Amino acid sequence: MNNETRTTPLPDKVVRRHAELLEELLPEFSRLVIEEGRPADALLYRFLRTRRELGSRDRRFLSQAIFSYFRWYGWTVARLKLSGSEACLLGTALDSTELPYSFSYLETRCKLPFKVEPLAQLSTEQQCAKLNELFAGREDFQPLELSDLVLPEFGTVIDPEQESDLIKSFQQRPPAWIRSRVEANNLVGVLKEKNVVGEIHPVLSAAIAVDAGISLQNVLQAQSGQFVVQDLASQCVGLIADPQPDGDWWDCCAGAGGKSMHLADLMPEGKVLSTDVRIDALKELKKRARKYGIKPIRTQLFNAVNDEPFTKTFDGVLVDAPCSGWGTWSRNPDARWRASRRDVIQCATRQLKILNTAKWCVKPGGLLIYAVCTFTRPETEEVVQAFLEQHTDFQLEPFANPMTGAPTDGQLQIWPWDAPGDGMFIARLRRS
Repeated sequence: MNNETRTTPLPDKVVRRHAELLEELLPEFSRLVIEEGRPADALLYRFLRTRRELGSRDRRFLSQAIFSYFRWYGWTVARLKLSGSEACLLGTALDSTELPYSFSYLETRCKLPFKVEPLAQLSTEQQCAKLNELFAGREDFQPLELSDLVLPEFGTVIDPEQESDLIKSFQQRPPAWIRSRVEANNLVGVLKEKNVVGEIHPVLSAAIAVDAGISLQNVLQAQSGQFVVQDLASQCVGLIADPQPDGDWWDCCAGAGGKSMHLADLMPEGKVLSTDVRIDALKELKKRARKYGIKPIRTQLFNAVNDEPFTKTFDGVLVDAPCSGWGTWSRNPDARWRASRRDVIQCATRQLKILNTAKWCVKPGGLLIYAVCTFTRPETEEVVQAFLEQHTDFQLEPFANPMTGAPTDGQLQIWPWDAPGDGMFIARLRRS
C-alpha cells in the first residue's frame, strides 16, 4: 500500500457513491471473471472509460476493492459465502494496515458478526487462524486452509515443496519495478522530491522498486523517456541473453516490446526484429520505441506457431513464449480463478512448437533464450528437456543468476519471492 492517509473522512455522498458503485459492479464482474474467464483489469478499464465522471479517488477505491475481492475470493466467497460487499470489505482488511475511509463506511451496509479490523500485519497463516476464530460460530463451518486460495489442481503441476510458499506469495501485493535508462539515482532523487520512495535493487543497478499504487506516468511525467516499467524478473531475461553491442536478435513473441527494448538498450550498435501474432501489440511496441527514441527495432507480423521459419539467421533468438501466466498471480489475483491444468498442458504444447520454429533461425554458435512467466513444471524444465531431446545441436549454457551471482546449469526459476514480483523461468541454450 502507498503512504497516503486513508482514514481521512470523505463527504457522505462520496462514500455512498462508492458503496453503490461496488454493489452495481461486483455481481457482473464476478460472473465474467469466474464463469467466462475475462480479466478483471480489462473489465475495470472498460467500465471506467464509460464513466468519465469518476475521479481518481473513485478509481482508486474500485481498483482496491475489486482486486482485494479476487485475492481472497477462495476464502471469502467460495468458502465463507459472503456477499460481494462483505467479501470486498474483509479482503481489503486482509490487505491493509489501515482501513480506508470508504471501507469503514461500507461496514455499516454489511452484516458481518464482528467489527472489521486491518489484518495485513499478520502472516497468511495467522490471518487464516484469525478468520477461523471469527467465523467458528457459524453453522456447518469448516476451517479455512491455505489451499482454499487456489484451485484444487494447483498442486498437480508445480514443485510440491514450493506450494505453501507460492500460495503465501500470491497474497502479497508486490512492488512495481522500473528499468532506468539513465543513472538510477537521478530518478530516485526525482521520486523523493515527489514524496515517493524508490529503492534501487542491491545488485541490478538499473532496477528501481516503487509502491504498486503509484501512478508513475504522473509522478515521472517529465522523465517519461528515461525509464521503462518492467518487472524485475523480466529485466533478468535481457541480462541473461547478454547480447553483444553489435548483435542481431529476433524477439519472436514480442508483445508490447518490453524485452525487445531492453535488448536494444543493451546493443547500442545492434538490431532487433520484433514479431508477434497481434497487430495491436506491434503498434503499441512501435509507439513505445518512438517514445524512447529506440531506432534499431523493426516489427513484423508473424505467427511463431504456424508460420514457416525465416530463412535469415540471428546471433540470438528470444522466445518469450505465451504461457499460463501463473507467475503473475501476485499482481493479477483474479487470474488464478481463470486458470486450469488443461491450460498449462496446452501452453506447453504450443511453447515446444514455437521453440521448434525459432531454432532454425539461430546461427551456429548462436543463442536461444526461452522465457515464461510461470513456474509450472510442464511449461518450464519439461519443455526444455523435450526440446533438447529432439535437437542435440543445442545445449544448456550455464550462466550466473543476475540477481545473486550464483551459478546455474543454464536454467533459472525465479520465484515470486526472489524478486519480489513475478515468477519467471529462463533457459539459455547455445547452438553448437
